[in-house]
Amino acid sequence: MTTKTKDFNAYFDFQKRAMAPFLDLNEFAVRTFERAARHGYEAAGEALEFSIAQAKAALTAKDPQQFAAKQAQLATEFVGRQTERTNEWLKLAAQAQAEMGKWAQAANDEITAAVRKSA
Repeated sequence: MTTKTKDFNAYFDFQKRAMAPFLDLNEFAVRTFERAARHGYEAAGEALEFSIAQAKAALTAKDPQQFAAKQAQLATEFVGRQTERTNEWLKLAAQAQAEMGKWAQAANDEITAAVRKSA
């Protein structure tokens, strides 16, 4: 008695095609998360540097006017850097949104083509 072995290549090819959009989505999510995490890490580092600079200013100030001037200078610099960070966050969000839109469109086109082909 002989048994024919089924060819599973078509099944595996179908799985690869079906999962490809989700693998792309996973790569996109990891890339975006990494960029956001790096950005957040840099922002946290700047906040830590700001707090250290404030502590140094408090310790080295000779009079209240000098302390107030140094605090104002540090705050102005910190706010400027955080404003830049906010703009970078907005750019990051816009890029992620555009890339997600491209992914969704490509996945939709691929699914539509597969459905039309099978119909």
